[in-house]
Amino acid sequence: MLELITRGLIKRILILVPPSLVQQWKEETFFKCNLEFVTSDEKEFRSQGSVAWRKFDRIIASIHTAKKSPHADAIQQETFDLIIVDEAHHLKNANTVGWKFLNSLKKKYIFLLTATPVQNNLEELFNLVTLVYPGELGTLKSFKKQFVSAGDRLTPKNYEQLRSLLGELIIRNRRATSDVKFTKRYAKTIRIPLSKGERELYTSVSELVRNQYAGSPQQVKMTLRILQEEIGSIPPAAVSTLEGLRDKLPDNAVIADLVSQCNRLASSEKVRVLIDVINKIPDKAIIFTKFRASHSAITTALKKYDISYSPLHGGLTRLEKEKSIKEFQHVSKVLVATDVGSEGRNLQFCNHIINFDLPWNPMKIEQRIGRISRIGQEKEVHVTNLSAKDTIEDYILYLLDAKINMFELVIGEIDVILGRLDEETDFETLIMDAWTKSPDMKHFENEINQLGEDLLAAKQKYSTLKDTEDKIFGDEFNTTTAEKTITEGSEDEHRDA
Repeated sequence: MLELITRGLIKRILILVPPSLVQQWKEETFFKCNLEFVTSDEKEFRSQGSVAWRKFDRIIASIHTAKKSPHADAIQQETFDLIIVDEAHHLKNANTVGWKFLNSLKKKYIFLLTATPVQNNLEELFNLVTLVYPGELGTLKSFKKQFVSAGDRLTPKNYEQLRSLLGELIIRNRRATSDVKFTKRYAKTIRIPLSKGERELYTSVSELVRNQYAGSPQQVKMTLRILQEEIGSIPPAAVSTLEGLRDKLPDNAVIADLVSQCNRLASSEKVRVLIDVINKIPDKAIIFTKFRASHSAITTALKKYDISYSPLHGGLTRLEKEKSIKEFQHVSKVLVATDVGSEGRNLQFCNHIINFDLPWNPMKIEQRIGRISRIGQEKEVHVTNLSAKDTIEDYILYLLDAKINMFELVIGEIDVILGRLDEETDFETLIMDAWTKSPDMKHFENEINQLGEDLLAAKQKYSTLKDTEDKIFGDEFNTTTAEKTITEGSEDEHRDA
């Protein structure tokens, strides 16, 4: 992008990324490239309506937003000099709205970024290449006949010829062939017995969720899932969601009683253990929680025990967040952060994180770890998970740690493994379905064990996939290809990079 701007070849740039990466792209293009971009969710952009897609020359947008009407209609009317797509493997299926949308856009150059161009079969590679250079690999029928082994859509044949065709189109940089080194990661889980009151409350809320989940509308199902996550954090975290369910569920008296129980259990075994953990850490630490009520309980306890902290959550302004980060870096011992407040942050001056509660989405866990386990981290990274015994989070940790050693995986690998587990259903839904359909804990344990076997099989398939990628790509598509592509691009401005 910088090279093409410097040569005067591009002016209008559209960057399409997953929603969680919009802010990170904005920050890093500014701090690392000195380029100002506007994001599609900024007030300045939204106030312009559809004309904003024409007015601004440098735009970063969620691809999920961009592909939907009325945005898609406006974007398709424009011509961009360069389109960049991050996590482009989400466009691997040519039958999806996303693939068709991107393929319809008018552009001079297009650059797709992905660590996993092949996840399930070689047709996905064909579809991605077609977005960059239509026709380069022929038709899908001829591609399959020439390059895909009969009876195995993931195994290539004639891969030397395929590699030659891809040479003009792919840049591949691998950590193994670079100087990038990451420090070791160590994870431990502290399983905390709930108090009698907490256990009774957890059981009661879980029964409510089970009884209401199956027949509820999708929106109510989502709320019930959030409630089940909240009660796994600390009781006060569930109060607002319970109150919001009063008009949506028939059991008003039951819900009112549960709210009263939550308010009575303001103290928590988990908070007590957290303070002990913090006092044993000699350096700085980041405490992650998903919920604002838990965030408040943690900061209250830190004040009580005179432990210096800085808050970070979505309710702060951008300047307040920056101030809090600086304060944590230079003064405070602890940063108390929600997932929203921490997205896109580089916090590698700290090397210890504590997961006060556990997101059901493993990618969120990885994002937390990625705040400190990144380039520039000089110390070993320590991850401490606090888990209440015999809760859903307890079983999730068993799946991710004992079965596939998630905390030892390279950043990015868990996404591929989960993608191979079930393409149609996300991990949280698989867990929720197992929980709500199980008549008792024994049955749920059996469901979890089966899911663990499926995860293990998905991890083994991923190992096979890496072997396939090595056959197709080898070590040939390094940065010299990028130099060649840009040189050719300067001679022929209309050729896709």
